Amino acid sequence: MRPYLEVIFLCVGFASIIACTSTTTNNPLSSSTFDVKGLKIGDPAQKFEAMAKSDVHDLIVTLDKKTEKIVHIKYVQEQLPNTEKSQKYLVNYICNKYGRVASCDYALSEIEAKDKQFVRFFHLYRNDAGTQELRALIRRTETFTLTPDLRVEIDLVDSAYAKVLRQQKATGSELIDF
Repeated sequence: MRPYLEVIFLCVGFASIIACTSTTTNNPLSSSTFDVKGLKIGDPAQKFEAMAKSDVHDLIVTLDKKTEKIVHIKYVQEQLPNTEKSQKYLVNYICNKYGRVASCDYALSEIEAKDKQFVRFFHLYRNDAGTQELRALIRRTETFTLTPDLRVEIDLVDSAYAKVLRQQKATGSELIDF
């Protein structure tokens, strides 16, 4: 039996592009906690439940059944315009919020280069304490099309929960349900 409960709210809306709150520190990489749309790992379930419907667009939240605290937050938004302006906006938004790293500069140079095509941005952030992992991904929805849309994924997970998931995937024991 899995000790986690998933609460899923999915809506499509361009207005909800990563409407996250900013961290309290000037250097997001030194932040002890990350947030997605104001939710943090360890927040009580009531905080998520109290959010307005417009604030829970495109969120998947996993709760620890024992503590009823958030252990995983996933934000996904698809069908975003694949223009140079939106590509720059999304990369800069993520990099300014969670930390400007080499992959940020590479993605921006790829966007601005006339001889290259922006395909994706990815970075795995970890907080100083090593208790949280945040995966940020921007990619084209389809590789072989003339007008692909963009997809944004922000995946924030408690490191202990991530370790349990990796162990389950390695053994495949609890994931196979006949």
